Amino acid sequence: MNLTVLGSQGAIPKLGKYSTSLLLNISNSNILIDCCEGVQHQLRKYKIKLSKIDIILISHAHGDHYFGLIGLISTVSLLKRDKKLIVFCPTSVLKIIQSHIKHSKMRLNYDLELKSLNNQSEKIIFEDFNFIITAFPLKHSVYTNGFRIEEKKKRRKLLLNKAIEFKIDKVYFNKLTKSENVLNQDGEEIDYLKVTTEGPKSKSFAYCSDTAYFDKLADYIKCVDLLYCETTFLEKDKDKALSTLHSTTTDAANLANKGAVKQLLIGHFSSRYDDYSNFLKEVKVIFDNVILSEEGKKIQV
Repeated sequence: MNLTVLGSQGAIPKLGKYSTSLLLNISNSNILIDCCEGVQHQLRKYKIKLSKIDIILISHAHGDHYFGLIGLISTVSLLKRDKKLIVFCPTSVLKIIQSHIKHSKMRLNYDLELKSLNNQSEKIIFEDFNFIITAFPLKHSVYTNGFRIEEKKKRRKLLLNKAIEFKIDKVYFNKLTKSENVLNQDGEEIDYLKVTTEGPKSKSFAYCSDTAYFDKLADYIKCVDLLYCETTFLEKDKDKALSTLHSTTTDAANLANKGAVKQLLIGHFSSRYDDYSNFLKEVKVIFDNVILSEEGKKIQV
């Protein structure tokens, strides 16, 4: 599981910087999380093929989180994409996309599957053999979701010497790694625990887009390996955070601490700030393992 930061800023990007957008690679699938204006340039800059994006998650209908979406949908069609693209977004964003496709008479040469989000509680929105995506409600000025993306439990690792010692036919090795008991060549049932060991630990990532802090939020992101939480404002501007339903550095730090996450990534910085070192300083007072969003930064979860 690897994360690339495409944009680190809030609603007003700066020269050379972009509004919030992330690219998560998990089990050979690429998930674009929010789609800022200029996202195509960022994807190309960091050598991420547009054709390789499998899923797009849009947190809410504010422009800095989806203004790059229609352009991306159009470009990948011009590039002769031939595989399905799945977009999960609020109903309001879905209607905007459908309206644009209709009125521009856009003809897509691939299957665009638009999935409307209108859940008011935690909900699994996608699942395949490798990972699960859960959407959960945030507290913002418009309907907004956060997302939790986690690998499914990995298969156990076979201890080959033990399997041979217990006279197990190799046709049963696959079952053992799936935590199933099998019969050996003498007809005895062999406990999978005797011939396997724990597989690699499954990884998890949570994304908290624009939101005010609330206690329930910690339950949604509990114990993830990496948490992204917006920190639009420093603590000295917490009155602005309260009025706009955004988070401060202290909010993000308290969330990471209460949620017992392993690592925190902060971003969505207001354009009023030029020095981001203060964001790190304020968070580290409460939660030490924190990373600052920067365009092009790659994080191995």
